[in-house]
Amino acid sequence: MIPLYLQITNYVEDLILSGKYLPGDKIPSENELAEKFDTTRTTVRKALDDLEKKGLLTKIFGVGTFVTEINIVSQKKIGIIVHNSQIVYGIIKFCSTIGSKCFIAEHTPGLAQEKKAISELLSMGVDGIIMEPTVISLADDLLKELIKENFPVVFVDRSIDMGFPVPTVITDNSQGGRLLGEHMRKVHRIESAIFVTSEDLNISSVNERYEGIKTGLRFSPTIIKVPVIDGDYSNLITHLKKEHEQAIFFCNDMMAVRGYSFLLNKGFNLPKDVKIIGFDNDYVSKILEPKLTTVKQNLPQLGEYAASIMVSLIKKEHVEYENRIPVSLIVRASCGCMENKEDIHHE
Repeated sequence: MIPLYLQITNYVEDLILSGKYLPGDKIPSENELAEKFDTTRTTVRKALDDLEKKGLLTKIFGVGTFVTEINIVSQKKIGIIVHNSQIVYGIIKFCSTIGSKCFIAEHTPGLAQEKKAISELLSMGVDGIIMEPTVISLADDLLKELIKENFPVVFVDRSIDMGFPVPTVITDNSQGGRLLGEHMRKVHRIESAIFVTSEDLNISSVNERYEGIKTGLRFSPTIIKVPVIDGDYSNLITHLKKEHEQAIFFCNDMMAVRGYSFLLNKGFNLPKDVKIIGFDNDYVSKILEPKLTTVKQNLPQLGEYAASIMVSLIKKEHVEYENRIPVSLIVRASCGCMENKEDIHHE
């Protein structure tokens, strides 16, 4: 008798080879196949692993399993304008499984630099561009023209309103902010707080983090704008002395580290005098003492998902314009919780 996992392998392989599932299509979930064959997810997973080794399937963690597209998109070129190395890794990882080539455009912040990066990628003959937009992108007429002409563009990590819809893959920043706010309200009884950012709230990720924190706290934290991440944090002292805020929510961990160091140099006892919270679970979040309470994102998954959407755009398939990747709350000591305690909270 044929082992059950081989029966599942043959079943899925027949569906692919018969054309019922085409390259790029998402196959039934492990749960659905387990129910169909009255077996466990472990048995199904073994079957799907075999098909992945054969090159027929591609798995994207947290998204699903897809029929490999190597015969359709192996000659496609995808341009990347993304600063975060983990997101870039996710894009390249996905593209390598389907044979597509990636071209990374290096550029420094600025409108002219962004337009130059896009022009360089277009000169290489890319079939689409995955990029991390900034507020500067709002003035990028070259980018607007590409989007208007339906050239495949996918935004990753943040979205901005370009006047035309652009498929976007972002962290569920609202969920992350809400988890932080709820923790500080329920566990630490926070009644006053500051939100520190170096970017405007018209950047989707910034606004959603703030709104999520506000929802979790059930009040609106005072917003303090620092011109750049490495900028002047002296306004924190002014607000803390005047308003006696109990907590500071930094828009990201890199800002939290700089604000943290600034306050320590000014004689603050952290977290006794004021509680510090970050966002991103960057490597620096564990360097601080006490370690930083923050939100963990799955950045490689952002990249993988963005690449999968790019492939669908190139194939002129329907895509969702808003795609969110879940997050988890990382509780450490900077928020006032027990020293050397680290909890991960999921929803």
